[in-house]
Amino acid sequence: MTVSVNMTKAKEIWRNKIREARTEEFTKLDAQYMRADEAGDTEAKAAVVARKTVLRDAPADPAIDAAATPEDLKKVWPFE
Repeated sequence: MTVSVNMTKAKEIWRNKIREARTEEFTKLDAQYMRADEAGDTEAKAAVVARKTVLRDAPADPAIDAAATPEDLKKVWPFE
């Protein structure tokens, strides 16, 4: 007997996992941004903005829709 995975449901679950995981990351990035702002470090602020954009866009990554297996989904993870 083989087990089949509902990939439509798996993709939505994966998007929700990404959303949950990025919440803590956003908090850290907000603190980094404030420190950079206080220091007048525009380069650091731009880096934080770029990282937040990546995280904000992560649930819409086309690789999630293209994933054919749960293993493919696991490769779509925006966190180091």
